[in-house]
Amino acid sequence: MNRPASSKYVPGLPADDDIDTPTNENASSKPDSIKIYDGVADCPVNDSDTFKNVKLRAKDLAIQKVQQKIADYVYGFWKDRYLTLPDDEVLSIASEICTITDVKYNFIDSDDKVLIRATVLAQIDDNDVMNYIIQFFKERNELKIQNESLRKEIEDLKRQIAELKSQHTNNQQNTSQVVSKDKIALAKKKFEEAFIQKGYTEAIRLYDEAIKLNPNYAGAYHYRGIAYKALGNYVKAESDFKKAKELGW
Repeated sequence: MNRPASSKYVPGLPADDDIDTPTNENASSKPDSIKIYDGVADCPVNDSDTFKNVKLRAKDLAIQKVQQKIADYVYGFWKDRYLTLPDDEVLSIASEICTITDVKYNFIDSDDKVLIRATVLAQIDDNDVMNYIIQFFKERNELKIQNESLRKEIEDLKRQIAELKSQHTNNQQNTSQVVSKDKIALAKKKFEEAFIQKGYTEAIRLYDEAIKLNPNYAGAYHYRGIAYKALGNYVKAESDFKKAKELGW
């Protein structure tokens, strides 16, 4: 899907050497469409660890938890409208529409261990979730149009093959005009290959547009890689698969 732009992180987060930084949440001024979520994670401080590394691990875990909460909400939002998406797609949407608004760190004594707790605050806008639904129907309609166009091409292919067979039947006595079964099969194969190649080429064009709109859309790189691979362009396919993996696909 073409993704709306995502800010991911906002300026003003506490520096890595800040502990127990107060949060910025101001729920009273937020629009009704804004939803606030939090994620909390604890990481132990070991002798070989630095506070900075432990904080980063705790923050990453807290972000994963808050994104999972948002993914659960997105899933319910779509389900209420009788729509479903694969779990990885829902999580991808959640990670892109959420904005991290604050991170808070605390020291916690637990038995013989010292823990650093990261509390992440994030927010989403229902309007962004709705934009994905609008885009979903737009793309589905585009696919219907493409499928209809491909259906017509297939019908045209069948007609041309039928004409070749007719020529073969009507001109059996004229060797200069005989169209052998092998030639019919070859013509059919060429038409089919052209049809398939056009489909993958069109898919690459659409994913190019999606990446222009959102360079961090991991799914677009992944599926464009599949199209490149199908067309035998293994270098570009591998590059797209690598980029998709870097973005968390």
